[in-house]
Amino acid sequence: MTMSFLTITATVSSLSAIQADLGLSSVQLVWVSSAYPLALAALVLSAGTLGDVLGRRRVFQAGSLVLAAGAVVTATAGSAGAVVTGEVVMGAGAALVVPNSLALVAGTFGDPARRASAVGVWAACSGIGLAVGPLSAGLLLASSGWHAVFLVDVVVAVVVLAAAPLVLPDTRVPGRVLDVPGTLAAFVAVSALVVGVVEVGSDGLTGAVPVAAGALAVLALLAFVAIERRSSHPVVDLALFRSRRFTTALVVAAVALFAFTGVALVLVLDLQRVHGVTGLGSGWRLLGLMGPYVVVSALAARVVRRAGVRPTLVTGLLLTAAGALLARATGPQTSFALTWPGYLLVGVGLGLLIAPTTAAALAGLDAARTGMAGATLTTVRQVGAALGGSVLGTVVTRGYADRLRSGAGDPTAAFSAAVGDGLLVAVVVLVLAAALPLLLLRTPRTAPAEALGLVPEGSPL
Repeated sequence: MTMSFLTITATVSSLSAIQADLGLSSVQLVWVSSAYPLALAALVLSAGTLGDVLGRRRVFQAGSLVLAAGAVVTATAGSAGAVVTGEVVMGAGAALVVPNSLALVAGTFGDPARRASAVGVWAACSGIGLAVGPLSAGLLLASSGWHAVFLVDVVVAVVVLAAAPLVLPDTRVPGRVLDVPGTLAAFVAVSALVVGVVEVGSDGLTGAVPVAAGALAVLALLAFVAIERRSSHPVVDLALFRSRRFTTALVVAAVALFAFTGVALVLVLDLQRVHGVTGLGSGWRLLGLMGPYVVVSALAARVVRRAGVRPTLVTGLLLTAAGALLARATGPQTSFALTWPGYLLVGVGLGLLIAPTTAAALAGLDAARTGMAGATLTTVRQVGAALGGSVLGTVVTRGYADRLRSGAGDPTAAFSAAVGDGLLVAVVVLVLAAALPLLLLRTPRTAPAEALGLVPEGSPL
């Protein structure tokens, strides 16, 4: 599972090198950063069900193999199309890995408190992947070039495939059936949404492709809801959304990944395009964000026990927004000594969001529904990740192009200002999201036990 998240930040850290080598346009660059989370988000719902039907360990292993195959395609790519193809294949593999790894972890522990601790470790592993990605990418960029960055996934996949039969049970859910119409509708809705957002970068909001893709996304979403209401074996049990806790957890999780991937992308572009930092230098500097994230993620369950879900989520969102705002206040001449506090706040804030939203989404669910809930959580997270890279990447690239067309004299200053635009969008999204826990989670003092599964589902949260 660490491998799945490592790929996100490793790809972001390699963007400048890939662009320089292959001569990518701004829109192609956004596609490279968005293709992996797009494929993951579009396929993860069906992947969770496949694990329930065919066996979670078996599907987990298959996903590791597919992810490795995609990494080989990307590592040997000589064009933008080949890189995007490889990223899509890797995303499909990750879609098989992530929900089934979470279901295997959650299903192993019947005691709610132990399950919450295990989920916290699972979330911390994702943070380790996100933290190691920039550093491993930087080391390989400095020594071997960007192609070698993706071979790390192949090595990890070999280890996983060898170890999985020895340590993982091959659990499944009797009676589960793959809902093909619902799966297809979900795939179309997610794909069309992200395609529309990415193409705004070249066509604008009123362009034919963004408008058509947006309309298709809405129609597919409506079709998905209609299908799931009538299905005897739904991909997603819509009754889950009756829980304010579950719905809030999903929205906050999506916003957290929107900020994580979007802000990381913007910061890497800022470091490399504005400050002239190398790939390895970017990796070291991003540890100022990723390191605090890993540490705080591991401690987040304790924070929730003491403070409650609502204060933890609101604090995490606002700290992340404050960090992005601090990063935005810097310019081309600003030393990293003055920039790192923003990175630190972003890492701490995000660390307060990932594990608590996972625990809150799974609280009180029986083992049969953990795979479905985990797949739903992963879907909205990866939609957020795909939109984070595509939305903020588009804001930066369009802002830069607009400033150059308007006669901005210094390209570096123009790009720095465009980075500020992207970070400001992230701040607005995070602040707006902070209102949701305040409105929907109305019993903060009982929230710690609820979020950790220590009281039954259906209590007044």
